[in-house]
Amino acid sequence: MEQKLKGKVAVITGGARGLGRGYALRLASLGADVAIIDRNLRSGDVYEFEAKLRTAESVAVECQQFNVRAIEIKADLTSRDSTFTAIEEVLAELGRIDIAVCNAGGGTAQFADEIEAGGADAVADLNTRGTPAACDEDVLQRVINTNLNSCMYTCMAVSSHMIKQSSGKIVTVSSTAGLEAGSGYHPYGVAKAAIIHYTRSLAQELGPHNINVNCIAPGIIRTGRLGDRQYLSKYIALRREGTIEDCARVVEFLVTDLSNYVTGKTITIDGGQCNQR
Repeated sequence: MEQKLKGKVAVITGGARGLGRGYALRLASLGADVAIIDRNLRSGDVYEFEAKLRTAESVAVECQQFNVRAIEIKADLTSRDSTFTAIEEVLAELGRIDIAVCNAGGGTAQFADEIEAGGADAVADLNTRGTPAACDEDVLQRVINTNLNSCMYTCMAVSSHMIKQSSGKIVTVSSTAGLEAGSGYHPYGVAKAAIIHYTRSLAQELGPHNINVNCIAPGIIRTGRLGDRQYLSKYIALRREGTIEDCARVVEFLVTDLSNYVTGKTITIDGGQCNQR
């Protein structure tokens, strides 16, 4: 594969498994040095689908197989201080930051790796059951912090460094849940909708500094956490659920020179499911 990102350094949050792992491997294969930041660097171990995909003891080691530098940092990105500290660690280890993929998130009240082993829920996330009219405060705060705040803190932490070097590519991660309103899976959709608005605002601020800020909005994508949802393919124009590679290819577009004149935009990756106007 062409080394389009040789000499670049990419930060991927939530990179220890799932889509984040896919983005990390894709960018490493393009020659980028990679920093993976996650609250649990072994979170993929609890999902059979994820564990089978991994080819080394960690995603960082998988990335190193592409002859790039790769590090991993454990950090709680719902904390502003922890996020800024993690970014400073990346700079100390890898020297610069050219790309940030703000992937950390999830519409869950409790992740599988947080659940004590044993019992029926040992390897399953506890998804939110909140609605716009009734949502427990702890669930509301958890989901907003995990998705919206972690994204904003990451963007704030990398922006000043990108401004100094007059270049950078930031990719935020929303969801089709942030584009189409529904009464279920709240407050995940609200957080993801806010990320789209934040992306547009940040793009306007950072554009004069030669920094592109764009957003992706995946739909039904096969990961270990969400499981096999091929049964929903009848609602998708392309009649299949998406893959991690489907999303990674769009991220590649947004972090390479192919998208140099694209900023403030949200790209839906959903096989034609979402009726976006």
